[in-house]
Amino acid sequence: MSYDPFSALTVITGPAILTNACAILQNGVTLRYNLAITQWREFHASLAAEDGRLSMLFVDPRRALSLAERRIRLQLRALELLNAGVALFGATTICGLLGDILVKTLLAPSWLVGVCLICIGSVALAVMLAAIGALFLENGCSRSMVRLHLVASATPRRARQQVALGNEA
Repeated sequence: MSYDPFSALTVITGPAILTNACAILQNGVTLRYNLAITQWREFHASLAAEDGRLSMLFVDPRRALSLAERRIRLQLRALELLNAGVALFGATTICGLLGDILVKTLLAPSWLVGVCLICIGSVALAVMLAAIGALFLENGCSRSMVRLHLVASATPRRARQQVALGNEA
C-alpha cells in the first residue's frame, strides 16, 4: 500500500477553514462589542445625569438602555461560543492529523479516528451555529433600538402612544 501525502490534508482542511471562520467572526463581534459598550456607557451616563438626550433620541429611554444591555450580554455569549468553536475546530484539526499518523502506522483503526473526528467536529459545528444564533438575537435588539429611534423621530405624541400600546414600528 502506497502512502498518499495528501490524505492528511483532506482530513484537516475542513476543520482548519472553520477555525479561521470562527476567528473572523470573533474579530467582528469584538468590534461590535466595543461599540456597544461605548453606547451603553453613554446611555447610562445620560440617564444618570437626567440630561434628556436619550429622551430626544428614543421614545422609551429605559427600554433603549435595556436593549443595549441585552445586546452586550448576547455579544459576550457569542464570543464565549466562538472561543469554544475555535478550540474545538482546532482540536478536530489536530486529531485529524494525529489520527492520520496513527492509521498510517497501524496504531489505531481508521473507523475509530473517523468517529472521533465526527464527534468533535459535530460539537464544534453546533457551538458555531449557537454563536451565530446569538448574533441573530443581538441583531434583533439592534433593530428594536432603531425602531424606538424611528418612532421617536416621528410625531412625539403618536410615538409615545404606540410604545405604550406595545407597537414599536
